[in-house]
Amino acid sequence: MDGRRALVLTTTSIGAFLTPFTSTVLSFIVPVLGRTFHAPLYLLVYVPTSFLIPVASAMMLLGRLADLRGRVAFFRAGFALYIAGSIIGYLAPSMYVLIASSLIMGLGSSILSAGATAIVSQVYEPRRRGFALGINAMAVYLGLTSAPFVGGLITSFFGWRDNLLVSLFMAVAGISISIVSMKGVEFKLSSVPIDYAGSLAFTLSLVLITIYLVIGNIYGWVNAVYLAVAGAAFLALFLIIEKRSRSPLIDLSLFTSNAMFAAGNITAILNYISTFSIPFLFSLYLQTVRGLSPFTAGLTLVSEPAFMTALSPLSGHLSDRYSPRIIAAMGMAAIGVALALLSTLSLSNTLNIVACLAFLGIGFGLFSAPNTNSVMGSVSHDKLDYKPRLKEAE
Repeated sequence: MDGRRALVLTTTSIGAFLTPFTSTVLSFIVPVLGRTFHAPLYLLVYVPTSFLIPVASAMMLLGRLADLRGRVAFFRAGFALYIAGSIIGYLAPSMYVLIASSLIMGLGSSILSAGATAIVSQVYEPRRRGFALGINAMAVYLGLTSAPFVGGLITSFFGWRDNLLVSLFMAVAGISISIVSMKGVEFKLSSVPIDYAGSLAFTLSLVLITIYLVIGNIYGWVNAVYLAVAGAAFLALFLIIEKRSRSPLIDLSLFTSNAMFAAGNITAILNYISTFSIPFLFSLYLQTVRGLSPFTAGLTLVSEPAFMTALSPLSGHLSDRYSPRIIAAMGMAAIGVALALLSTLSLSNTLNIVACLAFLGIGFGLFSAPNTNSVMGSVSHDKLDYKPRLKEAE
């Protein structure tokens, strides 16, 4: 049984690796794309943004569909979308085709990101769940760690297109291994309606608000404010629909009656809002302002995800034995120190950048797995809609 769980964990870790790796690589190669396609910055920004929009907006709907129609089948479909998007991106003749390929890979990532955590949380019992989630978090940070180095190396010596071959090969490996590792992984699925209206309102809200944040600085925040107003209106509509729906996309009572669940998710949102743009901004700064090569810039950015990768399994294991909230709080404190250093130290000194990113990596390594363990552990089984069962493959 432990061997079967280990194989499942391997497969979900590949899925967990793909999203951060591809997202970071797409952000990292933006300066090179600008020179290749002679594209303006506002258009270049859509390459990583089009990848992230479906990850944020479609994850809940696709995760819900996976709960009801079969999580393993959807997980494999996520790999298949990744394969298609990688091939299209590799062959892209223009920025617009590349943006479309990013969108396809983002849809695949929205399935893989939701499925990896859910499958691991259900297959592993609570006393070992933190360690397993730590391994998945390590895979996430391994993707972040390898992306600047691998992306810089490949871009410098082969070309930016070959970065997408890494995503392609990983997706092929993931779907191939899943045929073996997830054979016999079954879930008891609930038969409940799907909240399509809520999903549409939520997706439109995020898309409109994201577009406003992307183009507001270009066309003027006031001139584009109608996008923000429309996004806020759809968000309000989403909350109304969820409150009245018999089968809501999000059970709002989880936030109103479960303090640990609400606090864990809000903390994660604030955490990623404050830090997610740092690798993207530094890739632009190091390559465009400082004039470093993609390879050298990638080496400079490695310190952050390296500490994430090293500390995630340890923090996940500790969260099984001690309070995950305390460990996550320690991680947030380290992130706060890193942000304070970034705002005060001179960034013309490369060593200052490396040190600040190292502190940021320590904070993330301590925060992610314990916080996820705390959130998943706070939800009762009746809220998860399904019960897992592993059986030996015939």
